[in-house]
Amino acid sequence: MTKCYAAPYIMPAASLGKENPLPDIKNVSYIHAGIQTTERVPEKAKTYINKGMISTMLPYRQLDGYDRERKDREFKSVVIENEKLRAVFLPELGGRLWSLYDKAADRELLYCNPVFQPGNLALRNAWFSGGVEFNVSIKGHNPLTCDPLFARKITLPDGSEGVRMFEYERIRGVLYVIDAWIPEGGNMLYIRPRIENRTGKEIWMYWWSNIATPTVERCRVIAPYTDTFINYFGNDSYVLDYSNRDDAVSRDTEISYPENLTRSLDFFYYIEDDDPKWITALDKDGYGLIQCSTKELKGRKLFLWGEGAGGKNWNRFLTDGSNPGYIEIQAGLARTQLEHIPMKDGETWSWVEAYGAANCGDAVHGEWKTAVAAVEADLKGKFPEDMTATLTKAKTFPVDAGEYFLLGSGWGALEEKKREAEGGKTLSVDVTIPEEAMGEAQKEWMTLLTEGYLPVCDVNREPVGYVVDEFWRSLLKKSLQKPENRNWYALMQMAVIEYAAGNTDTALELFRESVSVEENAWSYRNIAMIYRNEYKKFDEAYTYMKKAFELIKTTRGILVDTATTYLAAGKYTEWIEAFEKLGEFKNDGRLKLHKVSALMALDRYDEAAEILNPNFSMPDIKEADSALSDIWFKLYGKFITDETGITDEKEVKALVEERYPLGHLDFRTH
Repeated sequence: MTKCYAAPYIMPAASLGKENPLPDIKNVSYIHAGIQTTERVPEKAKTYINKGMISTMLPYRQLDGYDRERKDREFKSVVIENEKLRAVFLPELGGRLWSLYDKAADRELLYCNPVFQPGNLALRNAWFSGGVEFNVSIKGHNPLTCDPLFARKITLPDGSEGVRMFEYERIRGVLYVIDAWIPEGGNMLYIRPRIENRTGKEIWMYWWSNIATPTVERCRVIAPYTDTFINYFGNDSYVLDYSNRDDAVSRDTEISYPENLTRSLDFFYYIEDDDPKWITALDKDGYGLIQCSTKELKGRKLFLWGEGAGGKNWNRFLTDGSNPGYIEIQAGLARTQLEHIPMKDGETWSWVEAYGAANCGDAVHGEWKTAVAAVEADLKGKFPEDMTATLTKAKTFPVDAGEYFLLGSGWGALEEKKREAEGGKTLSVDVTIPEEAMGEAQKEWMTLLTEGYLPVCDVNREPVGYVVDEFWRSLLKKSLQKPENRNWYALMQMAVIEYAAGNTDTALELFRESVSVEENAWSYRNIAMIYRNEYKKFDEAYTYMKKAFELIKTTRGILVDTATTYLAAGKYTEWIEAFEKLGEFKNDGRLKLHKVSALMALDRYDEAAEILNPNFSMPDIKEADSALSDIWFKLYGKFITDETGITDEKEVKALVEERYPLGHLDFRTH
């Protein structure tokens, strides 16, 4: 009998920290990354490239306060198991499928990270490696990947138990649901995502299931593909190329073996519409994990950090260093992850994925067609009838929902109240978000909805949340027509809404009015960000950022923005002086790196080297960002030039590599 139950899951975990209270005013560079395509990419494949892009992560706030000090932490897990398979989900962490254990083979199928260690890889910064991550709505890692989802027990018609996880995604305005179960007597875990568009308009949509599998000797990734999109990410820019399978294989390198590849790459596999949809990562004996799905999930992908120094360091950095790391095999709604696809109002998209063990033998290391045939033969034995037919039937299985294991955020409950007030559709036809999920952030806006004003708060309290859609814009604008409602906080929130709507000048005026009513660091900072990021007026940005810093020195986001703004304005001495006032934040790696930049700009290289050395640590080093290595080569290149007189950039860099190697600080993947 398949059972589903809650259980504690204990592992060493770094602190996630608290949300950055500051709104994104062009601070999240990742979402503005350009996408270039080579001439080899077919025109029909470019239809949705660069479509559905967003200009800000609002209303979300960044999660950038994590550290690298790991302590044992008890997470709330949900376990589904029968006599053949055990699946462990972490609903506290985006609903991640953390472990899938093959009881017959006594082996873990996923890369089950021994620790929880966030790094700077996601839309809201914090991301962690391991398991299966379910990514919805926006290109990149799910905005909710480190947030709790609602989770409750479900029962299937055959009596087997499972879990339903769901949340409201705030940028696209949709509810998404993930049902998971193991059929009675089955050896495959079924995952049934569902996305409902009840917004009243066509929206852009996205889904990829990112599956981490362990790095093992002679691993081979196999899927029934013909052609391949090849993608790499540089400094905030993508390049997408295209080739058929034969062209993608060099004389010496077979790309289906990740160990042959030195750099970080994405391979998006083109599977014909009528062909079965599956992908697998198998070890030297032909054993490993296989993922398959109904036809809706047409894309398949391999991601790897590569066997270079930077890739190995990323694998180490995202775990405890006790294992070789992971690769990812993935599945998505589109051919590549650089696309959003249109979803009409009223549409519900649903599909079924299945995960389990593949045991295909040595044939998978032979000629390509033989390897594909060996996997397909193994796959046939995992379902009572044809794979596609079996999974298609599972799309319509009814479920009975029972007890809650965990509550998610209150934003969906607030959205339901908003839609009720404006006469709109509910978020879902059959899923209701409990009102008791509402917290302080949502209750502020409920006061505006029910009482007609946004309550003021102490200027030293960090803002607890933002809303940005037209309904709240109109409601708050109407409220501010009454002089008694024009408090500093309401004006600041109105400015954020106007900024998100693209009305930057109006937002600036409102932020100015906010500080004229009552001085507050939040609006001063936002004024500075508009001047710096939108208008490129760095002296003005410095003036207002200095005011924010003088008022608040206990919020990390303020301090990081102070550093970057001072440096952009060339105020190097001023940043060093400010740094000395930071108290415990003087140990923050990113702030220390900004001090290094200031010292170097003032030709104080010896002092800079006392900070940036092989013992340096920065928890939020950003994926594909070369800032750390660039500063390193500039710093130690100066010493090489002073010592040898050599000025040729390539010669100097080669000598730095030899005499001052980056070592564990080398995160270069391209």
